[in-house]
Amino acid sequence: MSARMAGILDEIAAFLQKEHAANPQLLGRHPSDNADMSALQLAPYMAKGLINDVARYGKQAVTGQVSDTELLPQPPLTGDAKSIADAFGSGVGKVLNYQVPSLLRGPRSAMDDISSVVNAYKSVRPGIVDAIGEPTVNRAEGAGLLGSMFIPAKVPKTRQGVGRSKERVGTTGQYVGGPAGIDSEAKLAKMYADYIGDVELGVAGRDWYKDSSDFIDKVAPEGKRQAIADITGVTSQGTNVDSNLGFAIKGINQRAAGLPVNTGRFPNNQSPLIEQALDNVRENLGPKRQPFADNLSVSWNPEMANTPVHDIWQGRAMGYMHPPSAKFPDGKPWDAGFSQQQHAFMDDSMIEIQDQLNDARAAGFNDWDALNTQAAAWSGAKIRAGDISEADAAKHYGDFADKYAVNATYEQAPGANTGQLEGILNAPFEDRLAFENAAAWQNSRGLDDIYSSGGLLSQPTNTMVGAYTPQSTGILEINPGKVARPLVQQAGGNILPSDAGLLDIAESSRAFIDVQNAGAYHKVIPDSQTKMGDRSSINLPMDGSPEPELMSQISNLAEKNGFFAVDTGDGVNFVNDIYSPIGSKRDGSTLGKELKGDLGKELESLVGSKGTRVKVQAGYEDYEAAWQAGEGSGKATTQFLDRLDQNPTFAVAIEPALKRKAAANIERDAGSSFKGRKDIQRARKILSDKGIDGLKAALAAGTILPAIAMVVLDPSILTASRQPDDSQRERT
Repeated sequence: MSARMAGILDEIAAFLQKEHAANPQLLGRHPSDNADMSALQLAPYMAKGLINDVARYGKQAVTGQVSDTELLPQPPLTGDAKSIADAFGSGVGKVLNYQVPSLLRGPRSAMDDISSVVNAYKSVRPGIVDAIGEPTVNRAEGAGLLGSMFIPAKVPKTRQGVGRSKERVGTTGQYVGGPAGIDSEAKLAKMYADYIGDVELGVAGRDWYKDSSDFIDKVAPEGKRQAIADITGVTSQGTNVDSNLGFAIKGINQRAAGLPVNTGRFPNNQSPLIEQALDNVRENLGPKRQPFADNLSVSWNPEMANTPVHDIWQGRAMGYMHPPSAKFPDGKPWDAGFSQQQHAFMDDSMIEIQDQLNDARAAGFNDWDALNTQAAAWSGAKIRAGDISEADAAKHYGDFADKYAVNATYEQAPGANTGQLEGILNAPFEDRLAFENAAAWQNSRGLDDIYSSGGLLSQPTNTMVGAYTPQSTGILEINPGKVARPLVQQAGGNILPSDAGLLDIAESSRAFIDVQNAGAYHKVIPDSQTKMGDRSSINLPMDGSPEPELMSQISNLAEKNGFFAVDTGDGVNFVNDIYSPIGSKRDGSTLGKELKGDLGKELESLVGSKGTRVKVQAGYEDYEAAWQAGEGSGKATTQFLDRLDQNPTFAVAIEPALKRKAAANIERDAGSSFKGRKDIQRARKILSDKGIDGLKAALAAGTILPAIAMVVLDPSILTASRQPDDSQRERT
């Protein structure tokens, strides 16, 4: 048996070896009413027996041998107690010996082991009932339940690697594991009162775990919620909320790009743990990160989230200080980890503190628990130290997500001069909106299917109004559109190259499948990473999207002044067009002068604001020439496949999403009254049925069908046909 398990059992053993008188109020008031009173012997007997069997068969799981030594001595039973125990003996022994998983495998707690025994017992209970009868089973279970009344009730969940501590040191009165000097009940009570003061100061942050968990639940790829919570826990060490999120995004996207993970404040230690989390391995998180990650899971697994996190701010709220020194006469503020005894002391203290909070209905609440109590105290300690303001106490990961969000804007009405569904651009706006919604890129959770399938965090897709002017027509198009919002990391004023590569592939794929003249994305770079001279674009916050007519006016104003106007769903960005005569000469300084002149006046008149100067990084996937090469050319298909080849790992991950959308477009366009290109439909059919490799094989076969061959290939001969393909999509 491991030292850890032995330590846990020793504490229980020490208590059970004491003499306990039966509670007279319980006599005759349990399911063993018709048993003689000797059945009460079963309470401590069954508790001790469970401990002995866990130890006995735990040893067998490791050594292959069953120990004959009892950890706790068992007194002889008499009367009904002996009859019941004898009847149970063979059945329960079989359960523990053969049907309980290895008790010592992995980072299991005592409660894990007991849960295994209970679950195994439930599985064989019907057989025991058949053998000895329902009444006898009920009597045994009823008496056995009394065992819990002989064991202290307020025992918090035992964290990995943390045992319980003794309560007081006999010689000094110091509470074991407590802050130095906590050696009397009065001082302990003051410590609780001071902690409660931090709770009340930081009450705005009491829902921080729930809000953060809701955010992870909302943005995580399907099936990866726990992994994302664990990664966030890993990268939390020594960081604020913003940096914590940024480190997590970087590691997640590195994995999505097929790169080794290298992120975090302590990358050598944290990067392997992130890799493990993405492989659904969470055994090595440790006594601080494990509870933190568990608490971030409260939205989808509330039973797992019940242990407070003991970091340096929790320690400071509890009153821990380093010893006084010349530099810190009152003691240096706590900045270290905690021992097992300190963890145990804080676990016990939190139970008492939250009881006091609930009894007093502190801040008007009576639902204080381990999570919201610690979250409020953490906020209060940070406010008291001057690290955050009271207004910032409630800020969680979701409040910083926009800093990392890309605006990947797209439309679905096929581009002008592509030859696909010609005439649709003249249809009413509402009809084009219905066309777009008939084959959406969003998954069932409202996230973009490409980025979510590819493994990136993504905020829910926004609705927007697109404005685009093809070179071939020179005519502004205003179409309904959407904004995918994947989260990426930036450094030094630019999106990380590996993240930008994923965006290029995603938007190229989208443009191909939807037959757009271009695919594009842009991102506002945080001011903290830029200089004023870099900020040659304008951010115009708005309440939602502008109406199509207003968007047309905004776009005309932007184009006249050397910008692209891009609606993001909650504002419009004027992205500097470096290829225009005006935009090529613009920097942040000259833009400032423009905003003081006519441009600023026109913006004020049109949208009520001059906006804010920002740096914008944009990506653009141009398909216009490929589509205009004509039906059967294969130009668009080649461009699409070449871009996918730049990152095979990401290409494989997003392939299911691309196949789904290709199939949806086939079905949607088949019901359209507008004429479609046969090569586009064939390319979509190959992609949806045969995937990326099937499309490559068809292109390599060189069987380009002429435009007059208006046939749809049978899937059985797809590999012998070279499919020209096209897909486009219009966007800015």
